[in-house]
Amino acid sequence: MSFYRIYRPQIISEIDNVSVREQLLTLLHKDKSDLPHAYLFSGPKGTGKTTAARIVAKIFNCTKLSKREGPCGKCEQCVSIAKGTNMDMLEIDAASNRGIDDIRTLREQIGLTPVSGDYKIYIIDEVHMLTMEAFNALLKTLEEPPPHAVFVLATTDAGKVPVTIKSRCMRLTFSAAGKDELTSALVRIVKKEKIVIDKEALGLLVQAADGSFRDATKLLEQLSFHRGKISEDTVRKTLVLSEEKILNQFIDALMQKDVKRGLSIIGQLVVNGHDMKQFLIDILQKLETQLLNDLESEEIREAIKRFTQAYAELRISPIPQLPLELAVIEFCGEQTYATPSQTGLLTTEKLTEHWTDVIASLKSYNHSVAGVLRSSRPKEVKNGIVTIEAFYKFHLDKLSEPKTKEVLVATFKKLFGEKTKVEVVLGRN
Repeated sequence: MSFYRIYRPQIISEIDNVSVREQLLTLLHKDKSDLPHAYLFSGPKGTGKTTAARIVAKIFNCTKLSKREGPCGKCEQCVSIAKGTNMDMLEIDAASNRGIDDIRTLREQIGLTPVSGDYKIYIIDEVHMLTMEAFNALLKTLEEPPPHAVFVLATTDAGKVPVTIKSRCMRLTFSAAGKDELTSALVRIVKKEKIVIDKEALGLLVQAADGSFRDATKLLEQLSFHRGKISEDTVRKTLVLSEEKILNQFIDALMQKDVKRGLSIIGQLVVNGHDMKQFLIDILQKLETQLLNDLESEEIREAIKRFTQAYAELRISPIPQLPLELAVIEFCGEQTYATPSQTGLLTTEKLTEHWTDVIASLKSYNHSVAGVLRSSRPKEVKNGIVTIEAFYKFHLDKLSEPKTKEVLVATFKKLFGEKTKVEVVLGRN
């Protein structure tokens, strides 16, 4: 198990972010029945929003709650919440479950009474990714919630959350962690793991984490594999090697027009929780340096154009890595695949034969879309248009969303090497 999971704060006193700790302590001043039923946690990634949301769940359901210190962290309710097995706590990733049908399903279930605790806690992560229709459905739930329901909405972009939603929530702001807060969190792990590290090295690690508890912990875990004392030089070499190596491998994949390797590197970055925005900035800086050394290179100019466009699209993309993946496919694929001899590679028969592969590929993007595809089928591939047959109206609506179509187009090109359009029709079940 990773350091971040092992050393995730379980009670209020373990939270290193002073401001958040103090805000949560104020909740203990009232009886649970008098506390707000909806909360909005906003702030940068890695600042402890999900951790705090789980502690709020413990505040409502801990059987040994202290009015001074909060949840005990040891009772059956607290332990099951920490493990993620508590039947009365539901965590929803709005990036993957962003449609109105997902919120309708939640609304249908919300009337069910708690299984073992006093309250049912609904944690919706990256809530700003919900569609406007889903927000409207959520608003109705927030306006008339059953007495046993508590909502914790978390977001890295509060500006995209409608004012009507914000007005129904108690807001807690999570700022980037300060130097002392990050140091305190890391020192606790260093002592537990018996890691030998210089003060200067720890300071450099804190600086590299850029205000993120999660990033700081991951960096420390990476350094913990070093034999002997960890010095400032060790930290510098580790940081430079890891970032430079990945960037160089990615740029090399681009120049070699190796779509598969480029997408594989992006996939690994996503798994490791890498910031796509920062990675795009690093790519563009690398390409700029290459352009200055070779002003006549049309290839580098084209790459810069593609990835600058990807950067602009990143802000509105429901899937952070998607603009980057499309840039790779378009830069490499246009020249690799879009030739007269290779059009018509995708046929109805081939798509039908590999439909399960399409569904499997979609899982990494969006489990909800993959689930809808299982109940749908390819109807026809003709004149560069893939027609998908859905058998339920809400499946039709889901697959017809512009962003869903965008993901499908990228997936078809990734698997079959052909750029297509997507149409969805309603069939008879």
